[in-house]
Amino acid sequence: MSTESSTTPLVRQLAGYWRELLGAEVVKPEDHFLEIGGNSLMATMLANRIEEELGIQLSMVDLFNTLEHVAAVCEEQLREQGRTFPAA
Repeated sequence: MSTESSTTPLVRQLAGYWRELLGAEVVKPEDHFLEIGGNSLMATMLANRIEEELGIQLSMVDLFNTLEHVAAVCEEQLREQGRTFPAA
């Protein structure tokens, strides 16, 4: 329903955040946050949720991109912190 089963658990988790926030039934890895209805207020809410739940701080520039890009930035930050998703 949300993303293809071939996507990573992190992409699926982030897609869930996007679906809830944007009221979208389906969010694909290639979907761009702004193009599917996101705005700066929603991006701030998304950034707060990602920081609270995943311990990752993202900029608006990072969030105003595709789901795939956001996941890649999150994975990079997790690696830099010596963690992997799902975070323990």
